[in-house]
Amino acid sequence: MDPYATQLLAHLRSSAFRDIAGSRVSARIPVSRSLVNMLVAHALEGTTTPVRGVDVRPHEGDRFDVLVTLSWAFVPPLKVAVTVERQPQFPASPVLVLRWSLFGAVGVLASRLIASLGRLPAGIRLDGDRLELDIPTLAAREPAVTLLPFVKALQIHTSDDHVVLDVELEIHS
Repeated sequence: MDPYATQLLAHLRSSAFRDIAGSRVSARIPVSRSLVNMLVAHALEGTTTPVRGVDVRPHEGDRFDVLVTLSWAFVPPLKVAVTVERQPQFPASPVLVLRWSLFGAVGVLASRLIASLGRLPAGIRLDGDRLELDIPTLAAREPAVTLLPFVKALQIHTSDDHVVLDVELEIHS
């Protein structure tokens, strides 16, 4: 990034964006499958879960398949079907709820996977067949955390090979 742009962004962050107070932004951001997978790999860095790799494959209609590769010997990659069950509601309930199910997995293997997921990173909670993603907790170590107080709406949708973020920001005056 240009040094001046970096300096300007740092200034805006340090002043809680007050120099552009009153701004409203609505954006639709299609994120490619490859970028989604790069972000997931980054989120898994330094965790102690038995998950060695994740391949997210978005499909039309707020659903995607996730291929999970575990570090356990002789365990093949697991294909998990995921659908968006509930969108986050900012600021009251900024949690994305996903429903998941395993394809072609035997019960014992599924039980071992579920038991191991108790060591998920902060901000990710497993509740039966629901996966709850706490957006503020997940964003806490990322630069985007400075924008969270300004999020009025955030929805996650999917199309073939893209996760689409619909976001509305409002910088208070």
